[in-house]
Amino acid sequence: MTAGKFFLGIDAGQTTVKAVLYDDQLTAVALARGKSPNFQPHERMVERSHDDLWAAAADAISGALVASGIEAGDIAGIGITGHGDGLHLVDSAGRAVGPAIMAVDSRAWREREEILDDAHCSALILRHSGQVPFLGSPGILLRWMATHRPQDLDAAAAFLSCKDIIRLRLTGEISTDYSDASASFLETDTAVWNPKIMAAYGLAGYEHLLPALHYSSDVVGRVTAAAAARTGLAAGTPVVAGCHDVHSATVGLGALRENALVLVAGSFSINGVVTRENHTDPRWQSRLSVTPGLRIAMSTSATSTTTLEWMMANLRIHTDAQRDELFAAAAKIVPGRDYPAMTPYVFASPFGEKPSGSVVGLRNWHHPADLLRVTLDAIAYMHFWHTSALADAFSWSPTIRLGGGLARSPLYSQIVADALDQTIEVVSQDEAGAFGAAALAAAGVGWIDSPEDSAPWVHVERVHTPSRDGRDYWRDRIVKFRLLHEQLEPIWAHWSDGTSEDIRP
Repeated sequence: MTAGKFFLGIDAGQTTVKAVLYDDQLTAVALARGKSPNFQPHERMVERSHDDLWAAAADAISGALVASGIEAGDIAGIGITGHGDGLHLVDSAGRAVGPAIMAVDSRAWREREEILDDAHCSALILRHSGQVPFLGSPGILLRWMATHRPQDLDAAAAFLSCKDIIRLRLTGEISTDYSDASASFLETDTAVWNPKIMAAYGLAGYEHLLPALHYSSDVVGRVTAAAAARTGLAAGTPVVAGCHDVHSATVGLGALRENALVLVAGSFSINGVVTRENHTDPRWQSRLSVTPGLRIAMSTSATSTTTLEWMMANLRIHTDAQRDELFAAAAKIVPGRDYPAMTPYVFASPFGEKPSGSVVGLRNWHHPADLLRVTLDAIAYMHFWHTSALADAFSWSPTIRLGGGLARSPLYSQIVADALDQTIEVVSQDEAGAFGAAALAAAGVGWIDSPEDSAPWVHVERVHTPSRDGRDYWRDRIVKFRLLHEQLEPIWAHWSDGTSEDIRP
């Protein structure tokens, strides 16, 4: 590889960190991955070591450098994105205070119910922060910590997001950006931390945990000598603040423009419309975007590939070949009106604590491929539900961009087009999050004027239009999903949650 200007985009997911090197036209030249496993010390708890996250990032970075063959000094800038929410506590020296709590953790369900049952507090949180808390949101987890592990909050100097930990290990700098900050205590009208929001969570007195704020493309630090020795990067390489993964994927999908609707079928079902409006509603979150003046109204739930991977594991599908074979078999299925239906709330639901995963309509003639198709239908239905909520306040252009791991499946992409009865575009950029992070780095060092300027380098690979049979199937399917919810609600309300005691440290 000849010398030139390159940009490194790092994308940290729930279990994998990807590092992708891009050239000066933001064409990928090398990719590597590192694994950062989660662990479940108790029921409802999902955690990860800060050290494991950094090791995964460092391994991915060094792997991408080796694969590319470029000189580390030719990298002009580094951008980082990562999954949002969860909780990462650090002390004043940047050391971890306990393990990270992941966004799919559900230990704080009682704390969430307490806040939602308080009409004044929940209304204040929604009005000022643009959202109501969900189980894995920082405010709810901090409230749980204040009750069960106050000594950790006393030892901590800041709470951060996933991508901030990687940037901290690269540069030694403790801060966050506006896109991740708007998941918790940020006043979204003025883009400043609001102690009133913390007080509504029952966290008055913990304002010292609020980190410094930056725009996503601001250069906020440089690679230290220690980080350079671990990763192979050149000491002094600029690192920008980075952003939440949905915002980065929006850039990577070429959709950072007003009235664009982006769906991401990743660990979470992400459904976001780019807007300048600040409409609030319990069904979505109004978050600041990477560009001043723009927001993403984002309706989400932990009902996407988390549910799919759970199903695949229980079907004993472990290799790529097995997965491809099962998807090929599912693509041949022509489901009828009596086809089974599933509620995909294996980890969590957007409807509160009680709804759980359920499958109705199974018969002895159904096979693993049917269970896969049933799961894909359920995940697609969540896109329908979330976008229907957003449609009450926002409008968007008729063509939707779909990203995330499931977008690689033509079968799933077509199911989404049929379910939403709208045209779906899938771009050729496999790693939209890493692309967006690299674009932020390119903007931060002045190679491009803004992240939006990367859009011409994003190309549509597939277009899926609703089919007549698919549209008819989904008209009936949507009615069945709604009926299923109506009938299961009283059962869920009386079902044991399976937890006999409070979770204790």
